[in-house]
Amino acid sequence: MVEIQSMVPIAAVVDLVLGVATLSILARSPGTSANNRIVGCILGWILVFLGLSYIMTSVLEFRYGALADFSAVNREKVGGTFAFTAKNLLISASYMLMALLPFFFPFRLINRDWDLWFLLAGVCITTGVLTAIHLMTDFKHFQVENFLFIPGYVVLISMYLRFVVTEVRDNDERLRKISVVVGLLLIGIHGETMTYWLSQVLSINDLFFQRQSIQNGLSISGAAWGGVSVRLTLGATAMLVLFAGESWRSFKVGLSPFGVLTFVMFIIGFIAGLADVAVLDVVRSCYETQCESFPAAYSIWYDFTSEALVYLYTPILFMFILLHYDIVDTKRDENRWLIRIIVILMLLIVSSTILELIQSFLPIPDMISSAALAIVVGVFIGWEERIVNSLIDDSASIKETVPDFTRPEMDDSAASPRLFNIVFGGVTVFILIISLLFTGLGVLGG
Repeated sequence: MVEIQSMVPIAAVVDLVLGVATLSILARSPGTSANNRIVGCILGWILVFLGLSYIMTSVLEFRYGALADFSAVNREKVGGTFAFTAKNLLISASYMLMALLPFFFPFRLINRDWDLWFLLAGVCITTGVLTAIHLMTDFKHFQVENFLFIPGYVVLISMYLRFVVTEVRDNDERLRKISVVVGLLLIGIHGETMTYWLSQVLSINDLFFQRQSIQNGLSISGAAWGGVSVRLTLGATAMLVLFAGESWRSFKVGLSPFGVLTFVMFIIGFIAGLADVAVLDVVRSCYETQCESFPAAYSIWYDFTSEALVYLYTPILFMFILLHYDIVDTKRDENRWLIRIIVILMLLIVSSTILELIQSFLPIPDMISSAALAIVVGVFIGWEERIVNSLIDDSASIKETVPDFTRPEMDDSAASPRLFNIVFGGVTVFILIISLLFTGLGVLGG
């Protein structure tokens, strides 16, 4: 059997490839609307920031080893290193973009001349402020940035409820596309914490966080603890709202693919909650006596659910949003070949990883797993054009789908991919330089 250490290196490749490809397609699509350029650049740079942070995590795991619980690293060993500092700051930058995304997609809510500059300036200023706070306090307040998710979360939840209710009341099928993309954004941003919904309802997530803090050598503040609790609460509430909305819609209209996805995630969260209750004695051992290891079945469960959702399925979900909602120009012939390469690459990476995960706990010979992978490759190559066409041919922008709900777009020539690449590229360079400088001076980790 193969032993899987972590999916983080695979996630780094997937996120970086998809992020860079998205930015490349946007740069070659001059006819894209200003709002789509903004949204595409935000999604592209979210993936780039996450990809770079996963690279840093991979370096830490390779050099210092990963703990068995949830691919964590021991803070006592890695604290003060360049990779650890850069990883956390890059994650903070991606969180800020996720927090601002609901104000631009599916609708550009503010739609003023200054909202673009507010986005760029907000990311730069917040990056500077959070960087200073984290470096000066040795990351004791890390995760406090989770409070930034609250405004955008309220926007998404309100939008989902409005369009689900209006669709069923007025029998307007066009509105389904809005509620679906809002739900997908909620899953993309809060997907991991949504799978912990029952544990949060039972108020046992704090016990797991206490164990992780002890095991990883974390020294955190009340603000950081509050940030973690807020993120878990947002995820649990989002899961319950989506489940209630999709259940009601399925009863009134009928079951839909997004409804099936919602019900699957709800069931995963329910099973995960029961599994968490079953291992509470193991969790409490960490602060009562000494840390005991979780059962192998428990770790395998989270490999296939929460971790796979974060590292593998979330970038594919973002790819679906980019293509199916016509954020990037999918009609140009010079873009279609790159899109086809991206789609088949993503599917092959994810499918091969799933096969490796299965082989990690089932006694499957290498020859059988290689044959299975060859079959998957053959299927994807044979059906690649049909898969891509199904994503692209049915794609339509939000403006085309519900023009009566969108306001006229301004002629925002400043919203160019080049501007975003310069600003967010500068943020990336700033994070890497400041991380290198502070760790080199020995300011951190002392």
